[in-house]
Order: sequence, then C-alpha cells, then structure tokens
Amino acid sequence: MTELIPPVPPRSGNDTWDLIENALRELADRRGRWPGDPLTAITLLASLIDQAGRMIPELAADARRKHASWADIATTLGTSPEQAELQYSRRSPLRDTREPYDPD
Repeated sequence: MTELIPPVPPRSGNDTWDLIENALRELADRRGRWPGDPLTAITLLASLIDQAGRMIPELAADARRKHASWADIATTLGTSPEQAELQYSRRSPLRDTREPYDPD
C-alpha cells in the first residue's frame, strides 16, 4: 500500500502568485491573447480555475482508494469533511461529475 503524506491546508503566497502569473502568460500565448488586458486575464484565470476544479474529483477518488479519510481530503481543500464528501463522494447526488478536460 502506498503511504499518503499527511494533509496540509491550502495556502497562497509568492510561490503560488508566480506560478499563476506564469500560467496566465503561457495560456495567453497558446491562445494568441494579450494577458495585459483585464478581461482577457480574467477569462484566462477563470479557465485555469475551471480546469483545476475538474481535476479534484478524480484526485479525491484516488486519495480515497489509498485510504485517505474525508477529513484528510477536507483539510487539503480547506473545507469540512461533510462538504468534501458531499461534493466529491461517488455516492453523492451533488458530486462534481465533470470530465477532467473538454476534448478539443
């Protein structure tokens, strides 16, 4: 069995800021857009947020398969165990069912 790393809550800082700025520039370049325009930057940031959100359900399922508790998953998401289970449990009628990505 693979050992899980103890959960830590999410946090923002200079490292996160730098990564997001780089991701915005890279995505703008790939889409032929100028990231200095506020509306373009918002659109690109919303795209990154949406994509990140689409990845969480599969990662939560993988963590559960590796015996992580809902409390562990909640800690990493910065939410309650009840909310994490409600949003990501395969048995929940409210779970996020989006695919990890939209095919082009």
